Amino acid sequence: MSVSGISSYTNALFQWQGQQLKGTTSGGSKSSSSSGLESLFGNTSMTSQLSSMIELTKYAMDAMGLASDSRVTFNQIAKYREQLQSEFSKGVKDGLAHMGISDITGLSFSLDKNGALNALGDNASDRKAAQAWLDANPTLGVELRNALTTAGIEPEEAVELRLGVGGKLSVVNSAAETIQAALDGETNLSADLRNALENMGVDVSKGLNFKFDDQGNLAVSGDLEQAETVNQWLTANPALADAVKTQLEKRNVDASAVTLRLSGEGNVRISVNNADLNDIQAVLDQQSAVGKNIRDGLDGLGVDPNINFSIQVNDDGSMTIISDHADRDKVQRFFDENPDLVKKYRQIETLSGIDDARKAMQLAPSDMRKRIQIESMSAWWANSGNANSYFGNYSDGNLSLLAGLNLSV
Repeated sequence: MSVSGISSYTNALFQWQGQQLKGTTSGGSKSSSSSGLESLFGNTSMTSQLSSMIELTKYAMDAMGLASDSRVTFNQIAKYREQLQSEFSKGVKDGLAHMGISDITGLSFSLDKNGALNALGDNASDRKAAQAWLDANPTLGVELRNALTTAGIEPEEAVELRLGVGGKLSVVNSAAETIQAALDGETNLSADLRNALENMGVDVSKGLNFKFDDQGNLAVSGDLEQAETVNQWLTANPALADAVKTQLEKRNVDASAVTLRLSGEGNVRISVNNADLNDIQAVLDQQSAVGKNIRDGLDGLGVDPNINFSIQVNDDGSMTIISDHADRDKVQRFFDENPDLVKKYRQIETLSGIDDARKAMQLAPSDMRKRIQIESMSAWWANSGNANSYFGNYSDGNLSLLAGLNLSV
């Protein structure tokens, strides 16, 4: 519904928030596109106009959550409208800012057997935005799947991928990442190893590697003067080795494929060599164009914060965004997916109409006569399908409600 100007205040049927508000006169209802002047001054008495104003005030009180026996002033209604307008502007500003991907590094992507890419990540908003774009561009995942199939790679499970700088695609070693997460949850294991090495006089500033030997014991990898002493300590203190073995058994990973590294800072880092993943990575390295297209597409999901657009509510209650900006369709989609903001805008529009009607009712008799003289012109506008109305203008993060004409050409 579009409440146009001060139109339909007398005999109209208002619908908003699932409620109905009917005029008190006995005449038939008019569409909301009838002229404001014609509705206020044509074929209606001042008594009917006043009755409609009372009904509209009750309507505003209901919107404000006030009981029917409460008292409210037009100034309070105006302040409530300003509050809604501020909330609307903030809601739009924040909503448009979150349409893009806030942290692409927090996302990974699962490629299934059929070539469908699915966004993964802890940030629900980023995941949703990325998935919508991936669903709209299905050929990219299919292209990756075809490249893997051509190379003779048919994994039984989905392949997990990440996007790097410039769109470089990397296969995710899920076993290594899961085990690393478990080790990071037991920081005391890394701390105990570091303290023991420092007591032995071992310099770990350049990093030190460890591997499992044939007996399943963790041992220093490479030449080290204190290697025997270190290996004896590792055998006598198997907590770190046991923690890693437990994780390897859960994922059916051979210990010979694992390397541990302790650097000058932080926890022990684990790497798991997987020949199948190495083959997949070799294929991905040849798909730089696909990776770049995905990266560019996701980077371009946001809306220009300096965008300006106008808002027009249609007869069916939907909202149309008017702008020549390249992001216009994104803003339209945002409102289509946020009906609560559309409802709030319609509420603002209605309360603005009440204020205009209140001002019109305060006209002096001489001004009233002048208004009545142009009744014939207002009737022409109504019959031609054009009417005095409101349209919202969003600029610099704020909403302004402007009066205008719904022109049908």
